[in-house]
Formats: sequence, C-alpha cells, structure tokens
Amino acid sequence: MSTIGEVLATATLSFTPSHVVWSGTGQVLVAFVRSTSAASNTGLIAALDAATGDTRWTKDTLDARSVALCPDGRLVAVAGRLGRVEAITEFVEFQDCNEFPPQLRDECERFNREEAGRLRVVGHTPRPPDRLSAVNVQSGTLLWGHDEPTAETKHLTYSPDGRLLAASGERILLLDPATGDQRGSLFVSAPLLPTAFSRDSKRLVAVDSTRVTLIDLTAGATKWVTSLPEPVTQFTFAENDSSLVVSTERQVITLNAETGDTRSTVDLQDPLVGDQPTVLGPGGRRLVTVLPGTMTLWDAADGSRLFETPVGNSAKVRFNPVLPEIAIASAGGVKVVNSRLGTTVWEQATDPLHNLVFSADGRRLALCGGGFVRVHNMNPTSVSHRAFGGPVKQIALASSPGPVAVAVSQEPQATATVFHADTGEPVLEKVHPGVITSLALSPEGRHFATGGSDGGARLFTSLTGEKLWQVPHNAPVNALAFLPADGDDDVITAAGDKTARRLAHDTGAERWKLTHPQAVTLVTASLDGRFVATACTDRSTRILNPATGQELFRFPHDGKIRAIAFSPQGSMLATGGDDGAVLIIDTATGRKLAQSLHTREVTAAAFSHDGKLLATAGKDHAVQLFNVTADPPKLTSALAFPQTIIKLAFHPTEPQLALVNDEPSPTVTIIDPVDGTELGRLAHPGTVNGLAYSPDGKLLATACEDTLARVYPGRREP
Repeated sequence: MSTIGEVLATATLSFTPSHVVWSGTGQVLVAFVRSTSAASNTGLIAALDAATGDTRWTKDTLDARSVALCPDGRLVAVAGRLGRVEAITEFVEFQDCNEFPPQLRDECERFNREEAGRLRVVGHTPRPPDRLSAVNVQSGTLLWGHDEPTAETKHLTYSPDGRLLAASGERILLLDPATGDQRGSLFVSAPLLPTAFSRDSKRLVAVDSTRVTLIDLTAGATKWVTSLPEPVTQFTFAENDSSLVVSTERQVITLNAETGDTRSTVDLQDPLVGDQPTVLGPGGRRLVTVLPGTMTLWDAADGSRLFETPVGNSAKVRFNPVLPEIAIASAGGVKVVNSRLGTTVWEQATDPLHNLVFSADGRRLALCGGGFVRVHNMNPTSVSHRAFGGPVKQIALASSPGPVAVAVSQEPQATATVFHADTGEPVLEKVHPGVITSLALSPEGRHFATGGSDGGARLFTSLTGEKLWQVPHNAPVNALAFLPADGDDDVITAAGDKTARRLAHDTGAERWKLTHPQAVTLVTASLDGRFVATACTDRSTRILNPATGQELFRFPHDGKIRAIAFSPQGSMLATGGDDGAVLIIDTATGRKLAQSLHTREVTAAAFSHDGKLLATAGKDHAVQLFNVTADPPKLTSALAFPQTIIKLAFHPTEPQLALVNDEPSPTVTIIDPVDGTELGRLAHPGTVNGLAYSPDGKLLATACEDTLARVYPGRREP
C-alpha cells in the first residue's frame, strides 16, 4: 500500500521552478519560474507527466508573469515572453595568418581556431514579443498568441468548465481558450489578486485594493461593486457560491453573492501585520497566516486563533481541497498538519522547497525546489496511528474524554489498548488470557468492556485501566453491547453458553439471564434503551425487554444471522443472514414492515443517523439502500461494487456512508448514500477487521491486519 509521504514520481529539471500547477484531471503538472519584475529574467516552463515525472517539453521564457493550466489539462496559458535572447558573435583571430609564409599558414589557422582565437559578442537577437499565449500541453505547440506591448496581464484564470480564460490587468479580458478570440472586455480597476469564477462558471469576482466586483458573465455586465474599509488579503466563494468570504487585515467579511450586501463581519482576535501571506481554506471557514517561523490558523466564524505551528523560512501553505489538512513547504522541508486537531500528519526534512500544490482530489501533493518537482502520496492521510505486535482485530472510538480509541490485538498476547486518537500516544494496555472475542465502548467513553474466549466479560475504566468487574460465562463471550438506561450503561453479553445476560455497570451483578436454544452470536441495544436484540445460531433474531430479558418477538431466517441493527429511534430492527434475506421489523409490534433479498449472504446492515435510510451489504458485491420513512420501507437503490462489502457504517451527523471491501485490495470507501458519489477512499495493505466513527463524527478509525490501528478525519470540509 502507498503510505503517506511516499514519493510517487520525481521530475529532474534543468532550472529551479518557483511555481507548480496541477490540471483538474490530475494527469499533468506544469512547473515554471515566475518573474517578479519586468526585467529580462531568463527561465523555463516545463510540462510534466504527473504519474511518471517525465518531461513532455520545455520552453524558454524571459518573464512569465502568470501561468494557468486548463481544467482538462490540454492547454497552458502564459502571460509573458516565450523564447529567449541569443547572443550574436563573431570569431576574432589571435593573429593575421596572411603575414606568415605559405607553408606556415595552415598551422597558424589551426592555432587561431583551436588555441588562441575567441568569439566576440557583437549584438543580440531581438527580444521576443510580450504576449498572452496558449500552448498545447501534449506537444508544446504554440496555438495562439496576442501581443501585449504594455505587459498588461498579471493574472490568468480558467473557468471551471474550461470555456473561458480570464486575463486580468488594467482590465479583464475574457478569451476563448482554444482560439484566443475575445469574448468580452470588462474594465475593473487593476485587480491585485487573481480573479475567481463561481463553480457554474456563470459569475466572476475581481478584487482591487478595497473593492469587490462581481460580474455576471451571462449578461456580460457588472452586477455589483462593494467597497470595504480595509485592503483585501484573500477571498473565496462559499456556501454553494451563495456567499463570498473576504479577509482583510482585521476582519473576515461575508458578502451576499447575489447582492454584494454584507451578511456578517467578524473581527480577528489579533490584526494581521505587514505583508503576512494569507490563505483562505475551502468554503472560507479557515484562514491561515504565515510569519517567519510560525503559521497561525484562524477560525473565520469567530475570528479566534485555533492553533499555531512552527514553520521554516519562506514558508508557503496550501489547504487540502478535500481533507481538513494544511501542507507547509519551506526552506527546511514539508509538513502536513490536521486543520481541526493541529496535529502533524506527516513531515519530512528536504532540500529547500519553493512551492507546493495539491491535486484536485487531495490525494497527491506536488513540491518544487532546486531543479526538481516531486509528487508525494497523500492517501491515506491519517490523523494518527498505533502499531501493534500483530493484526488489529477490533476498534472503538469515543469523543470524550479524549478523543480516545480502544483497539484489540491478539499477538504476541491478547491485549486491549487505549490510546489518544489524535496523536496515537498510548494510555494503557490490558492483557487478557486466551483471545479477546468482543469489544464495546460506552457511549460517553468512560468505560470499555471485553469478552474473551475464556468466558470472561470484563469492564474497565478507559483512562486508568481499573478493572471494575469480571463475570464468568460457561463459553466464549461472542458479543457485547452497552445498554443506555438512565445513565447506568449496563452491559449486555451474548455467549456460546446459549445465554444473553444483563450485567450491572457498577458491580457486574446479573440483572437477568435469558437462555437460548443454541449459542448467542450477536447482541445490540437501541439507543433509547427500550429494546435489546440477539442473534442465535438457531437462525433466529429475538427482540427482548431490556428490563426483564423477556422475549418479545422472534424472527427466523433460513441461514445464520450475520447482521442486526436498530434504527436511531429504536422503532425498527433490521436483520440479515446467510439466506440473503433482509427483514425490517417494527419493534413495538413485531410486524414485518418489509423484506428484501441479496443474491448471496448478507454481511452488514446499518441505519443512517437521522433514521431515514437503511444500508445493507452482501457477498453479491451489492449495497442496498432503503428509504425507511416510506410506508412500507422502500428499496431505493442498489449499488454495485467490484468486491464484497464486508462492513459499513453511517457517519453520526453527516450524509456519508463508509464501506469496507474485501481482499484483494482492501479499501474504505466513503460515499454519498443518496446518489452513490464517491467522497473519499482510504487504501489499506491488509484486511480491515474493524471500522468505527467517533460519536461526534470527527474521527474514523480502522483496525487492520497489517498491525496498525489508524485514525482519520471523520468528515470532509465542504
């Protein structure tokens, strides 16, 4: 598996690039030297294959003021002089060979030519014209060019749909990227920052020192102009392009993108000073400023400082467009920091770096420095990890006190380990006899329970490791669940001795025991504590009264029960088994509300946090999604995957569904459950044995066969 920071490609260049840009497709990189003045600064532009680092072509340039790469990666636009000034020379002889006798003239000419003669510069070729040009990325062929005698264009920006190129200087020219034909000309006073298109490419924003201008590209006219009290440092579209977030030296201002009116003004805790570089994160929710030696992250919602982190000299920063991460390149190397927790995800000392850029999907990071461009892997980008002596079999997360994680490994001996989820630092380890067969973490995270092959059910305090009690069973404890009941959080056990038991949280005393016909394999409790459900090897699921253990309802399958799950409100129970059947049960009446069928065994089932969706997975490589608010519940979609989905979990607060696929390429895929769109992918080198979200949804953890427990950001910035 690729690990974070692994070098995926390296390009060795004959020049030192100051900037690197990435195409929207992620296949092409363009590295170049940007001029800082109108002087004749000789440099190069190179088009690179992002997968291999191979150079497609290079071009000489004297003063590339701006370079932009079309979203589809087919065109690169350049503002500046393409070409170079060549010296015109003539040969100057050391001595006049005509003065020598004929027999010595050949030797004299050889001496002049090889030993004593020299070239004298007598002039230079004309400077190439200053132009706005477009070059074919594949071949390096010049497609078109417009002379700019006054070097007007300072910034180039392609629209997201690739149909317009905005060239901004004393005015904004809108050009056809393929032909260079002018599509419009807008007079906006000397924009100091690059223009920005809305995601639908229908609006364009330009900013001068203190004014923000929005242009309606459909109408070809300025829609509004808003003056601000201070110079603008950065701006970005936000809230599905309905707002603009603008930062100044003292404030973060949100404007209505339709009218230009101010929606909110937030004062920064401390004013920005001097020429502090400023970067706004995706959606304008975070603001980064860089001073020599320090990078500061601000919350744009309230103006507070979130955290500071040390940086090297001449640091450049970029937000990951997908994950909540910030990458920092400096003279000392590169560092990637989690923007929520402030923890370092990855860092590496390198030769001095001049700039950096993320790919559009956030999975790769390109760095440029002295004569090189390197592409590093950013997927998976874990917040932390914890290494074990053997495969990690189970994992659970708590939001407080912590965040903390509990993971189980069996080698070199059965151990339950508590560690800080944001750093990977250990809190405690509890060694068990035999094998740890089951793990549960209380909702508030204060306790964790384990079940063992020795028949022991044990309850521990999470932060001290104190064992509060141990209750013996006559066979291995197959599953555990905490029962939310008046804050007591009693433990429900399912064991091979055919019993399900409720054990008091404070003493382990048995409140009730229900004997089943055969071994009990699964147990779960509704979040409101009104119901308990068990699965038994007699191929039946039972709903129990949590107060007495009395069996309320029973539901048979024609195969082993593999999955049981309550809806968040406790009003429904979903079950799935080896017969491929999925049953949706009304818990109050025991009535079967709906039934569906996978063509092979069911592997997992889960309800969404709002109780509107049910997802089930099967060995038929399908994930079925039900609308359970319909009467009766309705199968709305069936998503097909190339491998079996063995585990799934809904995000606790967001519309995201995490899916774990089986070998040969184990992966956690995050999708939008409504339309099936993939939101992220976390590759693993071995089987993912466990998957868990923290209750607040900020973290996602995996237990992997490769001996690592990994913790990832639980949700992504919009």
